[in-house]
Amino acid sequence: MTDQAAGRPVRYQIALVFILFLGLAIVHTWPLATDLGRLSRVDNADTELNAWAVSWVAHQLPRDPLHLFDANIFYPERHTLALSEPILPPAVLAMPLRWAGASPITTYNVLLITGLALTGLGMYVLVLRVTGDVTAGVLAGCLLAFNAHILTRFPHLQAFHAQWLPLALWALDRALLGGTRRDLFWLSLFCLMAALTSGYLGVFVGTAVTCAIVARADLCARPGGARLLGRLALAGLAAVVVAAVVLWPYAGLGGGESVRRPMELIAGYSANLSTYLSTGGRLHYAVWSHRFYQAGTDSLFPGVAALVLAGFGVAHWSDRGRVRMFLLVGIAGLVLSLGPATPVYRWVYTLLPPVQAIRVASRFGYLALFAVAALGGLGLAGWRRRIASEAWALRIGIVVILIANIEAMRAPVGYTPFEGFSPIYEMISETPEVGVIAEFPFHTPARAELNGPYVLSSTVHWKPLLNGYSGIVPTSYVEMSRRLERFPADASIDTLREAGVTHVVVHPSQYDRYDVGKSASEMLGAVTDQRALELVAEDSAGSRLYRIR
Repeated sequence: MTDQAAGRPVRYQIALVFILFLGLAIVHTWPLATDLGRLSRVDNADTELNAWAVSWVAHQLPRDPLHLFDANIFYPERHTLALSEPILPPAVLAMPLRWAGASPITTYNVLLITGLALTGLGMYVLVLRVTGDVTAGVLAGCLLAFNAHILTRFPHLQAFHAQWLPLALWALDRALLGGTRRDLFWLSLFCLMAALTSGYLGVFVGTAVTCAIVARADLCARPGGARLLGRLALAGLAAVVVAAVVLWPYAGLGGGESVRRPMELIAGYSANLSTYLSTGGRLHYAVWSHRFYQAGTDSLFPGVAALVLAGFGVAHWSDRGRVRMFLLVGIAGLVLSLGPATPVYRWVYTLLPPVQAIRVASRFGYLALFAVAALGGLGLAGWRRRIASEAWALRIGIVVILIANIEAMRAPVGYTPFEGFSPIYEMISETPEVGVIAEFPFHTPARAELNGPYVLSSTVHWKPLLNGYSGIVPTSYVEMSRRLERFPADASIDTLREAGVTHVVVHPSQYDRYDVGKSASEMLGAVTDQRALELVAEDSAGSRLYRIR
């Protein structure tokens, strides 16, 4: 599988390695595979948002692709899919599952496990090309797919589909060493796929490719180098143009909902020394890392085996150009992850508008983990070459792979059981006269994440929803929240009518659970007394569907 022509043996090898990574993904996410339809992280609004997003794409793309971004949340806003990460390639991958009847939760979980396996496979392909060592490729794939950063981000599906990063550098490596137009096509395609998956990932891949070209400037200085640079620039431009065409709704966000993150906010989401000492891996966490681990923040400890082997790779790998390439990518990721603590971030922030949309600068540290994984693969390959016995070289490789996975292991992972959707939503789906829906409590913009269950439940009916949750809260929602503060007062009913709302869903239990100004009994009494609301249905949990007369 290095540079030989693609054939049945190569495809067979790739299939076997993918199955290996799929098995490891199941182990690292255990016990998720035992109940894909019920186990989940629905205790996190980001999980609910991302499960809704991939389901929306599967629903809308075959029906009306020109209005793909006009999703059903935050009605009457347009382009509401663009208020968060696009996740388009994973969503397209999920389409057959949704069409076959898989629930949004099952679909999300399958995509999560598959994303880990594909990320590992992508890294395997890159390191195998560089080293020709299958075992080293597997190790590097494990280090990139199953690390402290990824295994603490279960609610962020896009983070699990990072395969485009190693694949982009694989294509670039081929292009730099005399590749064909096909290699430039793959480079452009993989950069495009990264941008369509995640804005963060698009920036990371762009950063990595730029660093790789700079690190291997000697190849561009040889005869024909100017032509090569031109072709690389053309490939990059093609990716940018296609991404801009597909993602054009994002450009309109500046008109009302600015995506430019203030430097003060970024500083609060930047990495520091403790970030790089933090891991959720059970072994290190129990012994020492619990002192540095903070739930809700990024963990970027690469692992002891990874660091040792990466150091060996830097010191002893003979191809210095590729070592420089991975080193520069890692250094760039490390420095940028520190955010405004260094002037470098401020320069990049000023020069490159896409970076201004990044809120969590610490996630640039993923590039540092990528570099450690790649250099660790080089280190293992170099070490194995020094061993005369092939049997012992294989044994050492297997042991190192086991150690790396044990260091990262968080399983068994804690999940929240998903109990299914209320039958009220099925009734909404089957009732043609239902127009726009509003659900109460109608949470304030500061607590919009509490709308996550409403967003996920809308996958049952796909009716326009006044509520919403996303990375950015539209200004129209801020105003609507203010006008509905006194629901179900007459003025709030008039507001709902003006917005086109025909039905409301009231969840009394949430009034007791959250501090929203009324108790459950007070709200039930108020909606019962409101003559403009006609009770249509009630479920076993006490949630009620009302029609606005």
